[in-house]
Amino acid sequence: MSGIRLRTVGAVLLLLLLCVAGGVRAEDSAPAALPTGEEILDDLKRALAWYQQARQAMQTAREAAIVLPARDDEPTIVRALQRAFDAARAQGALLAEPAPADASAGDTPQAPPATRRAERRTKLEAAIREDERQVALLREKARTTPAARREPVERDLTRALNRLELDRLRLELLANLEQSESALGSGETDLLQQIQALQESVPELNASAPPQASPRTAPAATTAPTTSAASTAASSEPGTWSAVSRLLALQRARASLSQLTIGTDLLAHDVETRVEATRTLVRELSRRLREQVGAVSTAAVTDQATFRRELEHLKHLGALLVPLRAESALLRRFENDIRIWQRAIDRETRRGLQELGLGLVGVVIGLGAIALGAVVSRAALERYVQDPYRKRLLLRARKIAVGAAVVLVLVFHFTSELTALVTALGFAAAGVAFALQNVILSVAGYFSMMSPNGIRMGDRVSLQGPFGYVHGEVIEIGMVRIRLRELSPDTLEPTGRVVVSPNSVVFTGSFLKHPPAQAKAA
Repeated sequence: MSGIRLRTVGAVLLLLLLCVAGGVRAEDSAPAALPTGEEILDDLKRALAWYQQARQAMQTAREAAIVLPARDDEPTIVRALQRAFDAARAQGALLAEPAPADASAGDTPQAPPATRRAERRTKLEAAIREDERQVALLREKARTTPAARREPVERDLTRALNRLELDRLRLELLANLEQSESALGSGETDLLQQIQALQESVPELNASAPPQASPRTAPAATTAPTTSAASTAASSEPGTWSAVSRLLALQRARASLSQLTIGTDLLAHDVETRVEATRTLVRELSRRLREQVGAVSTAAVTDQATFRRELEHLKHLGALLVPLRAESALLRRFENDIRIWQRAIDRETRRGLQELGLGLVGVVIGLGAIALGAVVSRAALERYVQDPYRKRLLLRARKIAVGAAVVLVLVFHFTSELTALVTALGFAAAGVAFALQNVILSVAGYFSMMSPNGIRMGDRVSLQGPFGYVHGEVIEIGMVRIRLRELSPDTLEPTGRVVVSPNSVVFTGSFLKHPPAQAKAA
């Protein structure tokens, strides 16, 4: 009993496996359905979106001024888009083609619906003309027939009028039916018109086609030197800001190319899926046609109309397969070129980072040298200059020189347009000089007073400026002002007042210094 049960279970499992395998083979052998008009338009719109993304990414890469090691891929994306439109037209032709008739419907060919409707319209129009002629004859006969015998004629006239109205109504219904069917059947025409409108929206597809000979070398020969020159000019511009802006442009180009790689891969995958579906249809139809040609039975080969229609369908499928395969190959080639671009951008980014690092190291070295010089000069002044006035003057000059050196180092490093900078600084300096001319004269007067033959605190001087003539003893000499203890003109005794005068009086007024002997005598 246990052996019988095991054999029964094994037979059931074997039967289930055979059913599953048969179902899988049936699914594999089933041909894929053709896409609808909306799906064809959606595929075209995806291809157009990818085309716009590719052009934007290429423009971003050109703005980054990278050296493109590959050929210029502008013709490649245009050709890929053109193949997408060719495939869409081929699919539209497949949708517009009539469905193959069923071979089991009989040997007698049936006229197309349009032909049958035309025959019905012709018959109805002939019947209407005959009814109108009969109505006219009966009306004439009723007019000439006496009243006693007019009743049968009037009955015939009424029947003829009713028949005429019925035929006219049938003709009107037939016309309305043809109009509605033509509106419903114009979908493929509208599809082709929409495909043409989409193609006309791309100016590159409407322009003259580029030469096909040597597509790998001709574009590169014309575009690579320009790009290389732009990259050389961009890389030779001095300044940290230009290096930073170039690095940012390279990062934008890298991000846009990464997005383009994803979009190209998705589009190529969709196209390859359609290629496989079309190949499945071609293989299935080719197998069926070979079976019909190799059949011995006369019933299988007598339906020549069906054979011709299927052969034409196979021809359209082959015409669809060619642009699809070309589009897939172009997309994969463009995807490989994008990877080459990304490697070039990575190299440019590494080189830009190295240049930026070296520039920053140079700035640090320059600032360090300025700081070292400031420390050494201060120590030298503290050690070798004993005169306090001269020491203070030199220390202030040292601060100004150190600040100017730091500003010049930073400006000349971080700027990239020296000509524009010099012009702007010139105008700015002219404006500052005009607005602060009195302050500048006062500073210049300070250095004139602190010169070796100038004045010191305790000296007696006479000043004549816009405030009048003043005698006094120097109390303090500042950068822009001098303070005097006023002395009376006769006795040269202190009056108790303090006179504050700008240092510009050295150039704009009279400045007299009394000699020490005269000061002592006074």
